[in-house]
Amino acid sequence: MWKLLKKAEELGATFADVRKKRTEVIEFLSTEDRDEVRSNGIDEGYSLRVLYKKNWGYYSSPELLTDDVSKAISSSYGDEKVNIVYLPSKKDKVVLKPKKYVEMSVEEKLKTIRSIKNEILSEVKAKNVSVIYSETRIHDQYISTEDRDLEVEYLTSGIIFMAGIQEGDKRASAFVSKFSLSDFVLEQDYHELISTLKRRIESQLKGIVPKGGEYSVILAPEVTGVFAHEAVGHLAEADVGISGILSKLRGKKIAPDNVSVVDSPLPKEGSVGFVPYDDDGVEGRDAYIIQKGVVKEMLTDRYYSAYLGQRPTGNARAEDYRNPILVRMRNTFIEPGDLTLEEMLQQVKEGFLFTSVVGGETSPDGTFQFGIQEGYRIERGEIKEPLRNTGISGFTIETLSRVKMISKNFEMITGFCGKGTQNVPVGTGGPYILVDKMKVGGSA
Repeated sequence: MWKLLKKAEELGATFADVRKKRTEVIEFLSTEDRDEVRSNGIDEGYSLRVLYKKNWGYYSSPELLTDDVSKAISSSYGDEKVNIVYLPSKKDKVVLKPKKYVEMSVEEKLKTIRSIKNEILSEVKAKNVSVIYSETRIHDQYISTEDRDLEVEYLTSGIIFMAGIQEGDKRASAFVSKFSLSDFVLEQDYHELISTLKRRIESQLKGIVPKGGEYSVILAPEVTGVFAHEAVGHLAEADVGISGILSKLRGKKIAPDNVSVVDSPLPKEGSVGFVPYDDDGVEGRDAYIIQKGVVKEMLTDRYYSAYLGQRPTGNARAEDYRNPILVRMRNTFIEPGDLTLEEMLQQVKEGFLFTSVVGGETSPDGTFQFGIQEGYRIERGEIKEPLRNTGISGFTIETLSRVKMISKNFEMITGFCGKGTQNVPVGTGGPYILVDKMKVGGSA
């Protein structure tokens, strides 16, 4: 790969880098009517990037030859006048191994997945049950004309349970998941996941439709994380948010002192957004989107770091070698506070506790809406009956200003974020947060 960089410099490139991505995926699926192994096998290839006459040029292929450098050079045209942040020489190799990995044959894994599926059918008594288990091995390499030589290797495993049921005119569907970098998920106790799936199905069948309006609400860690990711994080991605509302508020206080929103390169337990070095060859660091209520910084790649005059954050990511780099989140969360959930509940006379979401979106102007998979009514500090057919919506800046209490309880989960045509694994999470007024969807 180094010969390619030397050739690029000889042809007049002021900067060049090569990223090699190797991904090995095996996936198992068990449903009511079939059990199968779905494997993408090994996907491996190279992406060459050159900065020539202030414009980017690209070329990607399963293999790179010296002649391909000319193809990258010839693709660099236009009047963009690109400036980037340059980095010092560095060599590093990061290998993350699970604490425990049990060798199991493909047949043994499929048998285990089938057993879990049968237990769900028995316990939840639902139809349309699916169990998906996957293992993904990642090996990324990066080199640049700055003499940066970086490697990252890790393994993730994850399991997803889904189920649906209909009783009369009521329908319910739910999902649960667990992913890990540090443990072998298939060897962990999955009964708690089944119990959660069952509870979510039952709560939707038994739940009431709340009366729509504005209420005090408590968001559980999963919902807090989706809010941090969807409603805050996407507004901070510099490639799409540079002219957005959050960028315009940098340096301004928009939330109480106890609100800090962070995007971190290193996952906490429960998430797999592991990005010690991004696809720009930048070492990841904690990026404070909001720190003690003040909008601090945007998430950047090399280009937007130079444009904003900001230290690189390490948020340049591509799904595979074929795709261009985009500014993407890694592990986004609200930092914990020092209260208990019980203390927060006592402050709510009439409101709701939302524990799980299904779907969500945010507009560039900062408006958001999320569907609720599991939630409960709160009356005078006590958790009452479950809810169904509800959701929450609001304006990001306004919602952040209304955060009143934050718990010391903290959890992270794994998700997969789509942007353009690319999907990457991310972590989301946080504590319980009490918002004193939020719009809740329901009956008239």
